[in-house]
Amino acid sequence: MEIKLIKHSKTQLEHFHIHNDIVSAKIYPNLGASIQELSINGVQIIDGINNDLDGLADYAATYKSSILFPFPNRIKDGAYSYDGMSQQIRINEKELNNALHGIVYDKSFELVSSEANKEVATIELSYNYDGAQTGFPFPFQLIMKYQISSIGDLELHFHVKNTGKTAFPMGMGWHPYFISNKQEECKFSFPSKDHYKCDKRNIPIETVPTNLPASFVMENKELDDAYSLDKANCKFETNEYQLELDFGYSDPTYLQLYTPPHRKSIAIEPMTCIANSFNNKIGLTELPVAKTDSWTIKLGARTI
Repeated sequence: MEIKLIKHSKTQLEHFHIHNDIVSAKIYPNLGASIQELSINGVQIIDGINNDLDGLADYAATYKSSILFPFPNRIKDGAYSYDGMSQQIRINEKELNNALHGIVYDKSFELVSSEANKEVATIELSYNYDGAQTGFPFPFQLIMKYQISSIGDLELHFHVKNTGKTAFPMGMGWHPYFISNKQEECKFSFPSKDHYKCDKRNIPIETVPTNLPASFVMENKELDDAYSLDKANCKFETNEYQLELDFGYSDPTYLQLYTPPHRKSIAIEPMTCIANSFNNKIGLTELPVAKTDSWTIKLGARTI
């Protein structure tokens, strides 16, 4: 395995390229420590951005592979109350008047360490937040560690520390899109329990039993839905690769699914809480002063 820093005149497009004869991966420290490529045996698994200005516009519109912290998905009107104080986070989904996908997706992370040998490559990136952004006055340190094996197994390790003087609410998530050629033929399986029905602003309003079988073929399904899982695991099979995600955190853990209109990829988003959790409290975690919390997502993909 080899790790190489690829410079770019546009700082946001600077990235680490991890590769060997089988695997190619690209991690962008100045786009919220997001991974924008994972291919195995020449088969593209993760649908990332192009390394140009069009790619930056794509990222701004889709949040491809964004690290979602301190909340995944949405907060209605960007408004919530915590510890008796009302807060207002910046609205970045203006058409629906929501705060979307946390506050680190566009931040620059610093390199802590990188190491590569024949079997595995590891990159660790850190972001120190001072609490200055409107609506989330709670300092923290977020460390993201990516570990990629010589055959393409990927691990994402979240490690967050409360560096402020009060506890704060939080949730974690990851927003990858996976290539799905002939999406109607793709197979999906996950052990779901609850389905969170949303209003027209994609804010959960009702919890009902899951509306999908444990295993199904995609066919013409259009999804933009969240589910709680009996087990933090899902499997996805295309005509080019088989994918399995494991992401245990708490009981239950949550999964958001989204099929873009072009139907060339699907967002499969592990989350530790659901949309609007700062208000509905479903899956919400509170991190005490000086305490840490961690979460690991494991991805295994094999080409067909």
